[in-house]
Amino acid sequence: MRFIPTLLSRHSTYVIMGLGILLLDLSTGPVLMFPILFVLPVALSALFCSARLAYALAGVLPVGTFLISCFEESLASFAVGVINAAVRVVVLCALAFLAARNARLSHEIKVLRGRLPICMWCKSIRKADGGWQKLEAYIAAHSEADFTHGLCPDCLEKHYGELINKKPGQKITPTPVA
Repeated sequence: MRFIPTLLSRHSTYVIMGLGILLLDLSTGPVLMFPILFVLPVALSALFCSARLAYALAGVLPVGTFLISCFEESLASFAVGVINAAVRVVVLCALAFLAARNARLSHEIKVLRGRLPICMWCKSIRKADGGWQKLEAYIAAHSEADFTHGLCPDCLEKHYGELINKKPGQKITPTPVA
C-alpha cells in the first residue's frame, strides 16, 4: 500500500488512465461511449499531481473522443461532435480548476483539534509521549502558525512600570524580593 501515494503523484498514471478510457471508447463503438469517465483522471491529477496536467487532460481527452466519433461516424454529425467536445472541454476544465483549488486550500489548512493538556503554571503542553513542550513550540510544530513576542500594556506596567514611570535623572531603587 506504500506505492499508492507514489503512483498517485506520477503524471504517467493519469495519462495511461485517460488513454485507457479512450481505448474503451474506441472498442465499444459509437453507440456506447464513456466520456463521463474522463472525470477520474482530470480530478485525480488535479488533486494529487498537477493542475497543468489536469487542464491538459481536460482539453485532450474530449478531442480524442471527438476524433474517435469522427472516425466511426459520418461527417453529417461533425457539428454536433464539435459542440459536444467543446462542452466537455469547458466542463472538465471547470472540474480541474475546482479540484486544484480544493487541493491547494486543503494543503494550506492544518488544524489543531481536541483538548490539549496544558500546565496551568508555565503553559507547557503535554505531548503524546508524556514529555512537555513549550506552548509556542508545540503550536508551531502542529500548525502553520509562527510566533512573535511582544508585551501587552498590563504586563508592561506590572513588570517594567518603575522604568516607564521614572523621571529623567531619578534613580531606581531595587525592591527587595520577599
